[in-house]
Amino acid sequence: MGALAFGRHTFDPARCELRTAGGAPVPLGQRAARLLQALIEAGGRVLSRDDLLRRAWPGQDIDDGNLRVQIAALRRALADDRALIGTVAGRGYLFAGRAERRAAARPRLPGPAPHLVGRVSAGPGLVDDVLARVAASRFVTLAGAPGIGKTALALAAAHRDGGTVAWAGLDAAGTEEGMLAIVAAALGCMPGQRWSSAAGLAARLPAAPRFAPALLVLDNCEHLADACSRLVETLLAQCPELRVLATSRQPLLASGETVLRVPALDLPPPGETDPARLAGSGAVALFVARAAVASTASPRASTPAGSMHDASTHVCSPDVASTAFLPDAADLMSIAAICRRLDGLPLAIELAAAQVPALGLRRIAAGLDDMLRLLQGPPGATTRHRTLRAALDWSHVLLPPAAQEALRRLARLPAWFTLDEAAAVLRPSQSAYEAIDSLAVLAAHSLLVVEHGHGARFRLLSTTRAYALSLGNS
Repeated sequence: MGALAFGRHTFDPARCELRTAGGAPVPLGQRAARLLQALIEAGGRVLSRDDLLRRAWPGQDIDDGNLRVQIAALRRALADDRALIGTVAGRGYLFAGRAERRAAARPRLPGPAPHLVGRVSAGPGLVDDVLARVAASRFVTLAGAPGIGKTALALAAAHRDGGTVAWAGLDAAGTEEGMLAIVAAALGCMPGQRWSSAAGLAARLPAAPRFAPALLVLDNCEHLADACSRLVETLLAQCPELRVLATSRQPLLASGETVLRVPALDLPPPGETDPARLAGSGAVALFVARAAVASTASPRASTPAGSMHDASTHVCSPDVASTAFLPDAADLMSIAAICRRLDGLPLAIELAAAQVPALGLRRIAAGLDDMLRLLQGPPGATTRHRTLRAALDWSHVLLPPAAQEALRRLARLPAWFTLDEAAAVLRPSQSAYEAIDSLAVLAAHSLLVVEHGHGARFRLLSTTRAYALSLGNS
């Protein structure tokens, strides 16, 4: 959001930092900082004693003496700018200057702009499509299966967006209050406050449009879908300039929400043998790129490029990472087969490609019969992306018991199955109507593929099926 410049000072509300114009830090207590932010936000209006007490001591019964002490401390900190904190006898205090927002630095995002390897055929059009939808509806949810690439797509869109971006990663938020605290921090609210409702947070946001970011990204909303829905509806009503991009394994079902299902990477058709067309598919391109990186970093001895079925090449210098893995036509056919087994799922493909230096393509293909054990992520990965099982565990725990049972039972069916076949395998524990509800829940959570034609057909992704079978009848 950037710092506010006034007189001989700058003030960063997000970090609660007061500095001189030359950049030297000025000690300022949290209470005094809250008062300064409130007065600046008021834009020259007089704030009463009660207004300021609520901002600096929310929910506490504090006498006027404490307020006077903090106003005096604020004036001392401002030194030559102390006159900017004006007193209006019998009414309260006001900020007598004008605060200008400095050009914000690059938004604090969780990483650099990702190169969406494997989505070249859809992007930059895919990212542009996301931003166009956000501009049109103000609220878009990127929904999709675990590991489909929702966060990467949101991050690419955030970097490409021309406005100020606030990013709120909700992985660690276990409650609505925790979620509100993370979002409040992303929006630049004063730290140390407790938030009990979306309305309370929205009421504290600065009214002036310059205080609101152009785009708020809410990443990983599925475990707090209802709370996120309430928050977004409230923020959009309160802040007309705000746009929201969310990622979730299920739609948030909020008013005005546009849901964009993130697709799997495109796969070459079965039987394709042309090396150029194989290499041009998104899934194969991602596998080759990630295998090249893994092969460059691998300490194993190198083998000829045409021997990928037994091991992988090894290149000592990272300067030639692009040549670390040079699959021939037979290798590309094997890679395509692996990617089909993994349904074009980016996370699964990346985890499989990382095993190339140790196992080679032939052993990877054979190991997919136990894909949950094979597809282990690096130690530095986030908890839910460290293994494919961890990503699916996260989805499974969010399901109601009936849908959890349905997932285990449906894994016994063929690749594609009908509603009647699903209802049959779910009897007698679930009636026909309950079976339909379970299928709807699994589809909403991006764990079930639905194909509409003359009659609906259903399919579990191979990774989801393997996970469900591993659960057994527990």
